[in-house]
Amino acid sequence: MENLLVSSDSGIPGLELPGLFEFLSVFFLATLRIGAFLISAPFFGAQSIPLQVRIVSSIILGMVFFEQFQSVPLLELDNLLIVRIIFVELLIGLTVGILLSVLFASVALAGEKIATSGGLGFAAQIDPTTGGQTPVISNALTLFSIVTFLSLDGHLALIRAMDASFSVVAVGGRLDLYAASQFVIESAGYMFELASVMMLPVVIVLLLTNVTVGVVTRSAPTLNLFSFGFPITLLVCFLALYLATKPLGYSMEYLVGFAIDFIASFFGKLKNG
Repeated sequence: MENLLVSSDSGIPGLELPGLFEFLSVFFLATLRIGAFLISAPFFGAQSIPLQVRIVSSIILGMVFFEQFQSVPLLELDNLLIVRIIFVELLIGLTVGILLSVLFASVALAGEKIATSGGLGFAAQIDPTTGGQTPVISNALTLFSIVTFLSLDGHLALIRAMDASFSVVAVGGRLDLYAASQFVIESAGYMFELASVMMLPVVIVLLLTNVTVGVVTRSAPTLNLFSFGFPITLLVCFLALYLATKPLGYSMEYLVGFAIDFIASFFGKLKNG
């Protein structure tokens, strides 16, 4: 591609028309993998982030990854081979983004279970990351996870992982669909496991509170369960969340590290076959 940047007739730096078409085609390929990742990954692909920002980010990162595609003789390839390269690039980016989305969905799942156990399931609002209606506790924990993710430079680690993916699955290489589907299924199991680790301390306290309220109302039937038990459950829920802030921070720190290691093991599986 370097010989396209200099005109052989005048020696003036520039691009000839056939060279310009090839340059733009190769640059388009360079933005596919990272663009698909930015659209499907959590935090990067949130609806609160404008689409224009994601497009500009994929173009800028495509400039960084452009050298990986300079050796691709695009005009000499068959049309079906070009289509296969495009689909492979899109699948790699989408697979990594889906894996991360499933893992980080554990935070929203834990918040939803805490809200249901504490009687706050009715308090819902629009989630800025997904655009759906979720409990307030889920939104608070999701924002907490975003802060933790960015403070640990998780976004930079993922971009480095996408850069290293070109050495695992080179341009024009084959993607092991069985390994990719296997990791997607495993990520669903890890999502429930991580959600259980986050919500268990608070849910256990709420369970003990409900048992205590049940014993009290059984001993004194004249007490109204809703007027007596519901305010106590709400107060205990808020107190438990306050006391569990530091453990939740450690859990989300572990989640970020686990997600990055999971993506690294995914690329390692693709590399080793």
